[in-house]
Parts: sequence; structure tokens; C-alpha cells
Amino acid sequence: MRAPHGIRGEVRVEPMTDRAAERFRVGSRLTTDRESLVVASVRGTSDAPIVAFEGVADRSAAERLRDRELRVPRAAARREGEYLWDDLVGLETWTVGGERLGEVREVLRAGGADVLVVRDGDREILLPMLESVVREVDLGGGRIVVAPQEEA
Repeated sequence: MRAPHGIRGEVRVEPMTDRAAERFRVGSRLTTDRESLVVASVRGTSDAPIVAFEGVADRSAAERLRDRELRVPRAAARREGEYLWDDLVGLETWTVGGERLGEVREVLRAGGADVLVVRDGDREILLPMLESVVREVDLGGGRIVVAPQEEA
């Protein structure tokens, strides 16, 4: 959260999600490192919402929220068939032919597709998260099966 806005307990929020309109709805429950907050009202744009929380009635109460990170429960953060970046980091990456490529070390946002950064020693491979490339994500098995573009 950023700075308070006005004197009625509202705060400016910098959304770190592509689903801000869903996250900041009246009644949504969000947590910080210290407490659980319920959205009482929202105005402004989805890129820069101004949010009021239940029980935060004035500027000084809103000031105590400054610089806190808002979170949603992990299960609520994931849509069906989608993965959180944190789910993917650390998974082993294999080709459809059974060759180990390395471990996912990070995920980058690049235009319209996220990109897996896979490293094995000094070798680094960038794999776009496209259906034509990523064939299977097995979180339980700790692996991703891919068909790199030159093999697709």
C-alpha cells in the first residue's frame, strides 16, 4: 500500500496483479504481515485504486498501513489451469524426448507471454510460457515438460 488518501481512512494501492478489479472488490479479504483487512469501498481506476478497509476510519489509521504488502490466500491467487510464478521456480525442466534442460530459476514478464529462465550450470535457456512450448506442468512431480521452439 502506498500513502493515505484524504482524511477518511482511504489508502492508495499499487496493484501487483493482473486481476486488480477482482482483488479490490467490496467484501474482499486481504492480509498484510500483521492483520486481515476487508475492503469496504473502492474508487479510482484498477491501475491505481483508492481503497477503504473496514475498521480504518481516519488518516492516522490509514497511515499505519503505509508500505505494507497486501496478499490474498494462495488458493485464491490461482485460476484453474494457471500457475503462480512461485509455483514454477525450482521445477526441473525436461524435453518431451526426456532430455533434462535444467531448473527454472526465475520467471520474467516479456510482452504477451511469461518466460521461464532455465539454468543448468552456465547454460541458460529462455522458454516462453506458450501452449506450443510448455506441454505439461507437474507441480506434484516437480517438473515441467517442454518442446523448445526449435523442436516444436
